[in-house]
Amino acid sequence: MIKRDGLYPLQQIIHENPPMQEVPDVKKPHISQEAVVSAGSIIIGDVTIAEDAFVGFHAIIRSDSSYPMFIGPRTNIQDYVLIHCHPAEYIEVGEKPMGVFIEDSVSILHHAAPHGPLFIGRNTFIGQHVSIYGALIGRDCVIMHGAVICNYVKIGDHRFVEPGQVVSTQEQADALPAVPETYKHLNGSIVDHYYRLGKSYRETTNLFL
Repeated sequence: MIKRDGLYPLQQIIHENPPMQEVPDVKKPHISQEAVVSAGSIIIGDVTIAEDAFVGFHAIIRSDSSYPMFIGPRTNIQDYVLIHCHPAEYIEVGEKPMGVFIEDSVSILHHAAPHGPLFIGRNTFIGQHVSIYGALIGRDCVIMHGAVICNYVKIGDHRFVEPGQVVSTQEQADALPAVPETYKHLNGSIVDHYYRLGKSYRETTNLFL
């Protein structure tokens, strides 16, 4: 399937990182055969993408100058999402340093920019155009469209961030309300949709890796 080194038929670029002072070891992405990587996407370096994950069109996941990244099972990374990490900074997951760690069944919507060091917990929803720069985000959270999260804040489980809200201090993070009843099943429906969509793409089209 490879047209030439690292370039796949629909312009997916799956390639090892260049050696850098920050990341001297050269590593290729590890992508499950049950994952879907759509046309135009770029995945560089020590990135693991687990089974049934969906990477949308023109998404970019760059571990070219950072610690490893992990995208969990049934997580959907939608179109034009950019995932990167600050060089030499990391979080610890099971005593292992990671640049970005995204657990299972997370939704990250179009044009979001999750920037590490970053942890996103299971069943969390990240809306369109959300900007994150350094954070620990718990499980079952809902981060609505256009929100900004930064300065390495820690957001607990089941927390809600309103559209356009800025969370830049730990005091603001600690004051976040619980997810309203209206949004409690939002992420589950999206995860189910993208799981089925990925399966359909694999079975009926060539628009995937």
